Amino acid sequence: MDQSTAVVKSHIEKPFVFRGVDFKRWQQKMLFYLTTLNLAHCLTSEGPELPVEGDIPDEIIKASEAWTQNEFLWKNYILNALDDSLYDVYHIFQTPKQ
Repeated sequence: MDQSTAVVKSHIEKPFVFRGVDFKRWQQKMLFYLTTLNLAHCLTSEGPELPVEGDIPDEIIKASEAWTQNEFLWKNYILNALDDSLYDVYHIFQTPKQ
């Protein structure tokens, strides 16, 4: 690992575990954390839709697969930053708007 990679990794700090207080502070820290991981854009935009019929170009398939992977990552980063009692409540939701 080169020095530039070590510097970037050392500045990515996981936000504190949300226990039900100071939501706005936790929300901003989580947004910054997801931004540093290049995942924050997935919270506000919809994923690419695959055509129902016809030949699907490779770049659309790759974009859809990348979106699915990013969606899995941001959901689990957020869930892992919740207290266990809150995790039990929110792990069933599929979108951030729910």
